[in-house]
Amino acid sequence: MTLLSICIPVMKADAAVAGNIRQMLESTRSDFEIVVADFTDGTATGLTDLVQELKDKRLRLVSPGPDDGEAPAADISACWNRMIPQTRGAWISIIGASDYAAPNIAEVITATLKRVPDADALSWGQAEYIPPELGTGREIARIPTGSLVTLPEQKDLMRSQFYWDGAGDRPACDFGVWHGAVRRELLERTREAFSGVYFEQAAPAIDNICKTVVLARSAVFWERPLSVRTTAGSPALPADKAEAKPFEDFPFSAAMGAAASATLAIEAFKRSYGIELDGWEDNFITACAHDCETETSGEQFHARKAAYAKAIADWRGKRALTRFKPEFRRNPKLPRFQGVRDGHLHFNMKMGDTRTAGDFYRMIDAMLFPVHLLDDKLA
Repeated sequence: MTLLSICIPVMKADAAVAGNIRQMLESTRSDFEIVVADFTDGTATGLTDLVQELKDKRLRLVSPGPDDGEAPAADISACWNRMIPQTRGAWISIIGASDYAAPNIAEVITATLKRVPDADALSWGQAEYIPPELGTGREIARIPTGSLVTLPEQKDLMRSQFYWDGAGDRPACDFGVWHGAVRRELLERTREAFSGVYFEQAAPAIDNICKTVVLARSAVFWERPLSVRTTAGSPALPADKAEAKPFEDFPFSAAMGAAASATLAIEAFKRSYGIELDGWEDNFITACAHDCETETSGEQFHARKAAYAKAIADWRGKRALTRFKPEFRRNPKLPRFQGVRDGHLHFNMKMGDTRTAGDFYRMIDAMLFPVHLLDDKLA
């Protein structure tokens, strides 16, 4: 039985995808599959050769479009929608071509279901990686060190996702297929309950989290990272869509930053299904300030701050800016903090001379709580 399908929609040619797939297939597990679809119109050369070379039944290259020869989908949601019916796993996870997901997510699912049989959404601690060619050489990794397993209540997930409780530069809720795992049965219920497709909007990851939070029976969170996101792997909107302001009464565009991109997807979900909520606005404005503070250069910080300030003032009036107080804290002449703080390990991302998300996961995997001991931990 295939317990887990790890889906990799390849949206652009990426040299890291082959190495990461090879590393996943080093696992001796037989209860997972890797499903790859090339949505690049053939520019991601080598995928067919890789599948033929490895001859591993756990790896499949699936058609990016219908059998009738229709062109591959250009929209991210459409790409994801085309992959799901071609998977065999009871649980689904989606990552980017530059990203890495550990096959032993399947082991975590198995251990979880022994204790929470109706669990249908699994999330884990996040690990982000900036490949050397995209960084400055001064990046600091921030990895959660805990191994606590929790069962958040739906009301708390709703507060995190829709009211921005505890948000940084985006909602602190990752219960969805994107670098998480969702039971197939839940995906089918979301398809039937909403639009007749699994994913909607230009930002399907956020859309899926909204639906998962609303419909999941039980959600399980493990602090330990089980995948690695890269800056290159995250789904990106085309420039024209990123600059667009889709709501006349809500003057934000995805190009402003992570907070704006997330809230536009949440607003689209709420407005599509007649959901009206109040009391989230102040937390969102604070998240906009956090979003500005992620910038590493003064010029970019001030440009983002100005864009957000104008949008907030146009939306809620200038008095709303009292909650918008971003501070530029980066001093390139000072060394960045390294060590353990607030349950996270901070270290130089260059450590170990890692080149890919797979390399990075192999390194942090050796530092963290062993996945194979989770079942004993929960006993």
